[in-house]
Amino acid sequence: MADGGEFYVGYLAMPPRLARLLRLAAPSLIVLLAALGLALALVQNDPGDGEWHDAAAREFVGRVSARPYPHVRIGAAQSGGATETLMLVEVGKFGGGQRAAALDGRVVRISGWVLERDGRRMIEMEPGDSLQPADSAAGVGVAPDLRRVGVLGRVTLRGEIIDSKCYLGAMKPGEGKTHKECATLCIAGGIPPMLVTIDAAGKRGYILLCGADGGALDERILPFVGDAVEISGELEEWDDLTILKIDAGAVRRL
Repeated sequence: MADGGEFYVGYLAMPPRLARLLRLAAPSLIVLLAALGLALALVQNDPGDGEWHDAAAREFVGRVSARPYPHVRIGAAQSGGATETLMLVEVGKFGGGQRAAALDGRVVRISGWVLERDGRRMIEMEPGDSLQPADSAAGVGVAPDLRRVGVLGRVTLRGEIIDSKCYLGAMKPGEGKTHKECATLCIAGGIPPMLVTIDAAGKRGYILLCGADGGALDERILPFVGDAVEISGELEEWDDLTILKIDAGAVRRL
């Protein structure tokens, strides 16, 4: 060059000064990028330990009910310790309402894939005839219908409204703003909505959200899905479920 400076040409040897600069800059740049990647990873929300056991379907025998949301009640012999309520959903973003309603109150045989998180489980039913009346429940036992075992009174709770299928393991993360659109579509399709609360010790609570009449919530809840909210309602214990009966129009975004 006219001023005597060094100029790099790809097919020629690298000028000494440029080579020295790269030897100093390259390691520093690598360390900087690694530190940036670590910092970004540390500030991400924990996606949780939900699991979707989609490698092999399982079969259960239990009593199916359509209210407040489609579920099946199984006995201790199948749950591994106590009677259990398993919510029912279809493949994709749909609840199991149509099939469950047709067999409401009957003992059924059901096959599907289990989703679970923090001891709570759900069944994604296989397509086709995977939900059928059972000839007998001998040997496995069937839990009775859901029973209200406690009325805790009117409460005001804070937390996030999530769709239970994604949160239990279908998606990671299954919560937060990044999941808001997906969760809204799932709940609109019949997936049971839940309120996830976190106490001072960091322990999470899982509360099924129902209408004031004890049935499924209507579409007024949808704008608040995926947001931090404050909800007032009647808190009740129904066997292994905690249920909050609310008026969907009374939810307040925080």
